[in-house]
Amino acid sequence: MHLNKAPIVEALIDLRVRLKPGADSGKLEGLAARIKDRYPTVKPMHQVATQLQIKDDVEPVHSVSKTQIGFRFESGDGKYVLQAQTLGFTLSRLAPYETWEALFGEAKAMWEHYAAVAEPESIERVATRYINRISIPLPISEFEEYLTAPPVVPKGLPEFVSEYFCRTVINDPESEGVTIFTQAFELPTPGKPALPVLIDIDVFKATSLPIDGTDHWKLLSAFRDIKNTAFFASITPKTLELLK
Repeated sequence: MHLNKAPIVEALIDLRVRLKPGADSGKLEGLAARIKDRYPTVKPMHQVATQLQIKDDVEPVHSVSKTQIGFRFESGDGKYVLQAQTLGFTLSRLAPYETWEALFGEAKAMWEHYAAVAEPESIERVATRYINRISIPLPISEFEEYLTAPPVVPKGLPEFVSEYFCRTVINDPESEGVTIFTQAFELPTPGKPALPVLIDIDVFKATSLPIDGTDHWKLLSAFRDIKNTAFFASITPKTLELLK
């Protein structure tokens, strides 16, 4: 079902890879020239490590190291973000969300450029993740009106819930994928009578697939169906009306 008021604040496709021995982020520099017309903004990505050595009768030694692990590319309109790293490839679509077909097509096009430059040996992890934020009107008499798996308050306690966080890990025997379903309340915006509810759905599979195959795209299509099932099963018809 296409939602005119889709609550998606970020949707991403992620492919973790194994590069050839000795490969580093320098291989990814050539990606900028290949996609500069579509992704003109380029920023280096670094990994920072800190270490504290403590020995008897010796002053503690603190050290910090920084290693470049890739590049962050932003589209001209700022709606797509591509992270090209030595660990893999992540394409994000920010709000306003369009369609799965648009995200999927963009990911396939950018993956071809990434694979040509990075020359990975295999794909080690396939994932898609959708972060949704739904504004539920206040006041709320019953959370069950909007959520199918709402917070449960023990009997005898007042049902005035100010914070809520629930993380459930689900295994799918058919695709052998794993779904991490997270539901949480965020702080309301001052002056706005609505409760922001975060629904974060991350579907992934650790695997080992050839670069020139299509199994990773087939997996992503299956994960999209799992994601849709999880989302629509978590909200009530009343919430659905807010998003149409």
